[in-house]
Amino acid sequence: MTEEILLKIQEAEMDVEGALARFGGNSALYEKFLGKFLQDDNFKKIGAAVEAEDSQEMLIAAHTLKGVAGNLGLNGLMEVCAEMVSQLRSNSMEGALAAYPAMKEKYRKVCEAINSMEGIGG
Repeated sequence: MTEEILLKIQEAEMDVEGALARFGGNSALYEKFLGKFLQDDNFKKIGAAVEAEDSQEMLIAAHTLKGVAGNLGLNGLMEVCAEMVSQLRSNSMEGALAAYPAMKEKYRKVCEAINSMEGIGG
């Protein structure tokens, strides 16, 4: 892994070591799931739900994305998804909407890091 890729992984707050442990050290399997993450549509569902101010759809998609992010070691993204879920469970649409810009930024950084990895996205 190049220094540039490692920097992108750090900026994306990815815990590759922890995720690899969950994947039994199988880096090929981990990379396969990172590739599948790029195809996951839950982030798009959150965006559509934000536009429609549909708190139920936002909750379902954010909760799902939180779980996927956690399993893959995408800690920064997982944390902001958890914040949105918490706000929605507290019936605070305003709080959930306030969490969305940070979620977009974390998601962008994660996708950029994954895309920079040879054989996965880039």
